[in-house]
Amino acid sequence: MKNLIKVCVLALVLNSCATQTDSEAKERMIGFHPNLEIQDLKWHLGTQEAIDHVISLDKLWVAKDFEAMRGHFVDTLKVTNWDGVTFTNFDAFKASQEADSAEVSWTFDYAYSVDINPSMGGEHVQAGFSISSPKEDGTVEKYLVHESYYIIDQKIVTLSQYKQAAAQSEE
Repeated sequence: MKNLIKVCVLALVLNSCATQTDSEAKERMIGFHPNLEIQDLKWHLGTQEAIDHVISLDKLWVAKDFEAMRGHFVDTLKVTNWDGVTFTNFDAFKASQEADSAEVSWTFDYAYSVDINPSMGGEHVQAGFSISSPKEDGTVEKYLVHESYYIIDQKIVTLSQYKQAAAQSEE
């Protein structure tokens, strides 16, 4: 009898630790996307691991350690920067970053991750930055950049940037 009780308690514990059922997972799906081939799938929350990957990349970017950044990207990388210029390999992307003003600075304002199909791998990390860029005339341009990363197996496959003018203060 004691063994039967132990087995029942163990079964209850294991059942309470079980992963979501398909119907529970579908209840947690939100939003929509443009891929018609998988319209039955919607967005899910991503993982902290993918966000941490972008955070570690940003630390290297701030330090301008472009060679260390290389390991964060796939060989077939596609980067589209905020003014529409596209790079299809890390070396071209690196050259564009090295040509940028050394005085540009930013704060990392937010990041979150979403996933279209958690069972397949690959996450979309969204990150936002406030940028300060000194100009030749002594003024400082302030703007916002939103970055969209697609990450598979801790490697960035695509990076797209979007620029927005900073809101004017009423001071």
